[in-house]
Amino acid sequence: TAPEKECGKSLLLTLIGKLVARPITSSNISPAALFRAIDAWTPTLLIDEADTFMRDNEELRGLLNSGHTRDSAYVVRAVGETFQPTKFSTWGAKAISGIGHIADTLMSRAIVFELRRKLPHEKVDRLRQAEQYVFNDLRAKLARFADDCREEVRLARPPLPQSLGDRQQDNWEPLLTIAMTAGNEWLSIGTTAALKISGSESATHTIGTELLSDIKEIFEEKQLERITMAELVKALC
Repeated sequence: TAPEKECGKSLLLTLIGKLVARPITSSNISPAALFRAIDAWTPTLLIDEADTFMRDNEELRGLLNSGHTRDSAYVVRAVGETFQPTKFSTWGAKAISGIGHIADTLMSRAIVFELRRKLPHEKVDRLRQAEQYVFNDLRAKLARFADDCREEVRLARPPLPQSLGDRQQDNWEPLLTIAMTAGNEWLSIGTTAALKISGSESATHTIGTELLSDIKEIFEEKQLERITMAELVKALC
């Protein structure tokens, strides 16, 4: 996510797409196409421009929410002329990119990178100038690691930072499991990243909880028993 355009969201999705298994990138997708594509191709789904079509799409949000845990990652639809009930999988890796925040239920199920524009004095190498063989080699090594260490990853139980909420621990556990299997300092690097990205107290609160907390703080600071709506709104702002 980012507050405005030209923060590198699409570029980040492009980079992810060069490293993952069976990437499919889409700047718009319907609910029916979503679960049918996942069930047919088991892709890594890369969704761009989410702010343009996902914000008020409750059905699409429900499908994406269902794919957060393997046991619940299914939808049932009537198919064909006989309306045969058919089970479709929604399980698989997904990356979603857009301006601003999407629904809280999706944000809470995600590891959120908050991007910003490059400052005038900052210099970066251009991704399009990178040699393709670099990504081919990395992708091959990742695939080999997945094959060689599948059982070790399945059995690994990494220590999870207690300062993260339950949902954030769920989000980070697969990555920390891989980091633990990779060995050396990778678990430490992964844990530091988890705390940096998802460890703030506000990240685990809903907007409603934050609002109630701020109202409580106003009453305590001003030593009030009651307040008018106009005064409360002014104090919150």
